[in-house]
Amino acid sequence: MWHGRDVGHLSTEAVAALVDGELSRVAEDRAKAHLVHCGECRSEVRAQRQAADRMRRAGALQEVHAPGSLLARLTGIPASCGDSPDEPPGESTVGVDGCRRPETFGDRLSTTVRRALRVSHTGRGRR
Repeated sequence: MWHGRDVGHLSTEAVAALVDGELSRVAEDRAKAHLVHCGECRSEVRAQRQAADRMRRAGALQEVHAPGSLLARLTGIPASCGDSPDEPPGESTVGVDGCRRPETFGDRLSTTVRRALRVSHTGRGRR
């Protein structure tokens, strides 16, 4: 949720997730508590909400379509990842939290590094 070495502000991703309602309840509560004390982040959230509102209004006024090339690339993602779009991931690849577990060594390494960085930046692991 916090970006880089500056643990004093919400990351751009956290601001967008907060505005879009995509944070877990705990993360949302932490972000909102931070906003009480941080005017800079409140301004970022306000700007993100205004941008989201403008996009919704623009979409309501006219039909918004993605370019065909983008749709084709998005449709091709499952094939490039080796997943079959018709088959859900096996139970062994899904954790108790409903999130996919890392399947390859690279995925596991990436997850381990991210956790280590989170601990080194915040002084604690994920709860």
